[in-house]
Amino acid sequence: MMAIDQARMEAAMEFLADTDQAFAESKTQMLRSEILCKRVRARIYISEEGGVELRKAKAEAHTEVVIVDDDYVQATLAFESLKARRSRAEILIDVWRSLNASQRKS
Repeated sequence: MMAIDQARMEAAMEFLADTDQAFAESKTQMLRSEILCKRVRARIYISEEGGVELRKAKAEAHTEVVIVDDDYVQATLAFESLKARRSRAEILIDVWRSLNASQRKS
């Protein structure tokens, strides 16, 4: 494990500052993909023939639905990965602050 020094803490702070916009865009893309999934499912569902369950099954198996679902999964992966990296940077900063406060008390 690497020591948490001021340079590493500053790099974490810079990373957080540099990824604010990317984080917002990533979350927005994930939400946009989720909305698109619902819209495509609804469009396919109403265009199909048969009973409710049959139309649902046809919609779920439709190529367009599979494609938008895959896009949603990729958008979620990108968002969650960036979120985890930002969380790790926040933890690093908190640990550095705690270590620094302890050193000042000594």
